Amino acid sequence: MASQKPILIAGAGPTGLMAALWLTHLGTPFRIVDKHALAASTSRAAVVHARTLEYYRMLGLSEQAISEGRVVRNMAFFGNLKEIVRRKFNDIGGGKSKFPFILMYPQDLNERLLIGELEKRGVNIEREVEVTGLTQNDEYATVTLKNKKGEEENFEASYVLGCDGGQSVVRAHTNIKSTPGAYAQRFFVADVEGEVSVGLENVNICFNANDFCLLFAMPNGRIRLAGWAPEESVNREFGFSDVEESVKRNTGAIVSKVHWFSTYTVYHGVAETFRDGRVFICGDAAHVHSPVGGQGMNTGLGDASNISWKLAAVLAGKANPDILDTYQSERRPFAERLVNTTDKSFSIATNRGYVGWLWRTLVMGNIAPLIFRLGLLDNTLFETLSQIRIEYRDSALSNGNRVSNLYAGDRLPWIGFGDTGVDNFNPLDSLNWQIHVYGDLNDNVKTFGEEKNLKISNFPFNEEVKAKGISKDSVILIRPDGYIGQLIEGNSGDHIDRLRAFMDKWGIKAF
Repeated sequence: MASQKPILIAGAGPTGLMAALWLTHLGTPFRIVDKHALAASTSRAAVVHARTLEYYRMLGLSEQAISEGRVVRNMAFFGNLKEIVRRKFNDIGGGKSKFPFILMYPQDLNERLLIGELEKRGVNIEREVEVTGLTQNDEYATVTLKNKKGEEENFEASYVLGCDGGQSVVRAHTNIKSTPGAYAQRFFVADVEGEVSVGLENVNICFNANDFCLLFAMPNGRIRLAGWAPEESVNREFGFSDVEESVKRNTGAIVSKVHWFSTYTVYHGVAETFRDGRVFICGDAAHVHSPVGGQGMNTGLGDASNISWKLAAVLAGKANPDILDTYQSERRPFAERLVNTTDKSFSIATNRGYVGWLWRTLVMGNIAPLIFRLGLLDNTLFETLSQIRIEYRDSALSNGNRVSNLYAGDRLPWIGFGDTGVDNFNPLDSLNWQIHVYGDLNDNVKTFGEEKNLKISNFPFNEEVKAKGISKDSVILIRPDGYIGQLIEGNSGDHIDRLRAFMDKWGIKAF
């Protein structure tokens, strides 16, 4: 019998708040605590990608996020203040998602969005409450919580989500090992006002042979700058005046006001496991990496979306506990790939020696712009940045199931149906298991849907559907997070029996 004790979420940053909102939608009891008195008040992470906006849409929040953020539709390379190449995200991402752009929507606004929605639903975030101890047995975890008065309580939780950052206290009380490395360079990030010579409609990658600077516009009219510390400043505290000349040299920016300036060391690494018994770690507690591509916050939000529906299902008796093992097998490989790709590129690009000089002059100055201009990596670029390429094909939950080039564990391909305003992601806001049929819907599918209490969405089969790898009359069983659970090519009784066997094996029932 599944434990009915509440879940404890430690950490009310974007990852913890996202988990709380999923659990709220699914009617799962929980507590969420955070040691800080207030939510984030500075912008910090700045980028929201298409996959996160798809999750926000499922939760009814995408329109608000877009209205409050700033849509950036281009990526541009500038070398020595000369534009080398510019590409429109819609050219490389159009037809792949409803959101073929990057949204500048910083961490403080993300937190405010999620907190506002939780407050509407009556959720109380317990602030100035920190985790000081944690033990667990086969039935529950006991978490010691201390409030601002120094009073302690022992809280019994069915499961614990450690969403409490890179220095996770929750992780420290488990057997999970995490030993991230650090880059030698120190970096800066700043939100400023001023005049620039590069386009504010772009994500601008500005560089010369010796250094670089990222520049893009924020939703509040400010400009985000990011780069590295001057070589002579690496071992001491430094301020904007120390980097102002480098910023001007790379971006042409004449800064009139600095609203926020911070320096930091970049860490990189992935925890050896994301689970220890009844404890799961998410976001920075599980993986830290370079800021290349704005992947950090988005990855944490994806972690939360993956584990939350599984926990909700297990606690409600709508899935076998074995399904919880798939959180690590699905999310950790992606985190490892992220560290091994973006971080290696970041390490080379920020190298102060000959290798870095060669990378910035030859690769960033010539090869990368040529590849962009010719569109040779368009699919890879958008799908990787946007995180719509993340797939769980090797998950035990996917079981190697495939039809043609579409696999269980793939994100459901997004398909718009002309100017109707309808697309195949519309039904995903149920956050529930469901069936999609593209083509003719027969009685076998209807009967199975009724038996398993699954909503069925019937879409026309056309050339766009075919181009996305979906076979005519195929039946697709969709997970609550919008990934393909299983799919069959055909709708006979034998075909349907395969879906029935899959659901029965995992104990899956609709919410």
